[in-house]
Amino acid sequence: MPDKPRHYAMTLRDFSFDDITVGQTASFSRTITEADVASFVALSGDKNPLHTDPVYAARTEFERPVVHGMLLGALCSALVGVHLPGKRALYLGQTLNFKKPVYPGDTLMVEGTVTQKSTATHLVHIAIEMHRGSEKVFDGVASVQIRPL
Repeated sequence: MPDKPRHYAMTLRDFSFDDITVGQTASFSRTITEADVASFVALSGDKNPLHTDPVYAARTEFERPVVHGMLLGALCSALVGVHLPGKRALYLGQTLNFKKPVYPGDTLMVEGTVTQKSTATHLVHIAIEMHRGSEKVFDGVASVQIRPL
């Protein structure tokens, strides 16, 4: 039997609303590969040459192809759906702020911190940051409802 893809190797967390506390954190790291970008192109249909054409990208301020911002957005989904809160998450919204370009081969630390919790709506806000080493490349806030089982 073939090995499972690496994204399925993550342990799926299961925090209930009562388990969540303001200040709670979760994180994981991920190296973005050329194959990740190719898969994202196939899935999204976004063939913009800034992401796919080294000759074109070399003529830009980035000097080489950059990773799609929405691929970084997908890492937010992994944080929320797998790590915090995990399987009870109903993703309602996300702000995305792309601070620095990310390139294939970069290893990112994806970190989330619960900043707000509403008992009335079972809604939490999770501040998400991504770092390449000490450099912040992304931040945003996820709005997530914690669903009962």
